Amino acid sequence: MRITLLDNFDSFTYNLVEQFCLLGAEVRVMRNDTPLPTIQAALLAEGCELLVLSPGPGRPEDAGCMLELLAWARGRLPVLGVCLGHQALALAAGGAVGEARKPLHGTSTSLRFDQRHPLFDGIAALRVARYHSLV
Repeated sequence: MRITLLDNFDSFTYNLVEQFCLLGAEVRVMRNDTPLPTIQAALLAEGCELLVLSPGPGRPEDAGCMLELLAWARGRLPVLGVCLGHQALALAAGGAVGEARKPLHGTSTSLRFDQRHPLFDGIAALRVARYHSLV
């Protein structure tokens, strides 16, 4: 699978790249300050099959070309958003992103999956680290 990962200048970006590569994906990383036409041309020319929006600091509205790229990709490519990227997906779908009542930075939480959904079937509960100021 050919993946383009939009880097929102986060230290976890290359953790995602490594995991996708371990699954056999070809991953190209492009930063969110790359001109939108350059990213669009690369996605089309390289036959991108998945666009991943990385974590990053701040708000989705301040993450370079991410929201404009997401609007362009709608209906063209599947998109996975992680942290800040997930917040961008929420905004694009008409949702809202606001400040959390209590920021959680480095907090460990048990994550359980809805086994009724095929996407999560067979995935056991695990401990995850949370880094959330916005929800």
